[in-house]
Amino acid sequence: MMRHTQPPRRLRLGATVLVTCLILVTAWPAVAEVVHFKELLPFVDLNLQGWAMEGKPSGTTLKQGQVTVSEARAAYKAGDKSLEIVIMDFLGKPLPFLMGHQLEMETTEEMVRTTEVLGFRALETFRHQEKQGELNISVADRFWVKIDGEGIENIDVLKSVVNQMDLKKLATLVK
Repeated sequence: MMRHTQPPRRLRLGATVLVTCLILVTAWPAVAEVVHFKELLPFVDLNLQGWAMEGKPSGTTLKQGQVTVSEARAAYKAGDKSLEIVIMDFLGKPLPFLMGHQLEMETTEEMVRTTEVLGFRALETFRHQEKQGELNISVADRFWVKIDGEGIENIDVLKSVVNQMDLKKLATLVK
């Protein structure tokens, strides 16, 4: 068993991006009321062919002073492969990620690019050697839908999951 003295680079980068997003989001005025996690749960509770859900979907709505955040998540397994689906509503404010120019980067280790999924802006990442991918989707400039896959062959696995989600209906939850 290998021991790490600090988190892997991708976890540090992900944490940095999340903290940056939260800082930016708190600087913007609220535009709507946050959707409670119970309304988000049906969007992560999917019947994915070939995948078994681990446990039950879970969620949280956190309120602290003027700050409110909701999250719903579910995990799935198929042999050595795993998926996690997370939907977040940040403080009733638009998401700062994916609000710019097209991005495309490919290295020997990974591919990162902006794209469109079911009519919504998205950022896809795939790490070839680790067989790990992420699909981050901005729904209605409000909800962050994140699908992580481990042990997968390509990003198409994650896109097939998104195709089973009703993101247009999710977009109608904006209050």
